[in-house]
Amino acid sequence: MNKSKKRTVKTIVFMLVFAIMIISAYFIIKTRTSPFVTESVSTMTEVEKLLAKDVPNSYPSSPREVLKLYSRISKVLYNGDLKEEQVDKLADQMLCLYDKELILNKSHEDYLIDLKVDISNYKKANRIIMNYVIEASSSVLFWDIEDENYSSIVAAYTMKEKSDYSKVFEKFTLRKDKDDKWKILGWDLSDKTEIEPGE
Repeated sequence: MNKSKKRTVKTIVFMLVFAIMIISAYFIIKTRTSPFVTESVSTMTEVEKLLAKDVPNSYPSSPREVLKLYSRISKVLYNGDLKEEQVDKLADQMLCLYDKELILNKSHEDYLIDLKVDISNYKKANRIIMNYVIEASSSVLFWDIEDENYSSIVAAYTMKEKSDYSKVFEKFTLRKDKDDKWKILGWDLSDKTEIEPGE
């Protein structure tokens, strides 16, 4: 075998060994980190997931998604046994979902005081939010007034107070801000007694 053939064989063998080493290293790293990542995400509580959420930079894309996040935060705030700093952070995340007009109605401090009083009243009454259902996207109403975009959507909240159950239907009105984000402008009781739920 001449020198050039020997060199070619050596090169091929070296490349094969190098490729096997890289593939082996990839699988070792993947099997060591994947279970850890899966476990850490799956073992996070709803409170931890919400606290870790960067609402301003991963803002919900539709009125329904805004209301879904609002309802998740509400359920945790009113049902959970949270530390004060957790309540404060979740309250700030909820404020991110509010229209500037709604926020201007009271100071940040007054908002926090009212929220904590409301949470305390829920606890005293032994009241919790059991579940919520949000209307399907196809049921969302959209309209424009003076170049501003509005929408409305209904959510049904199943409440438990001691051993009694009730269902509350609320109609939320949202408005698009200058950054095209749907913000909650307000809400009121809805006259609906049934809604078509969405995914």
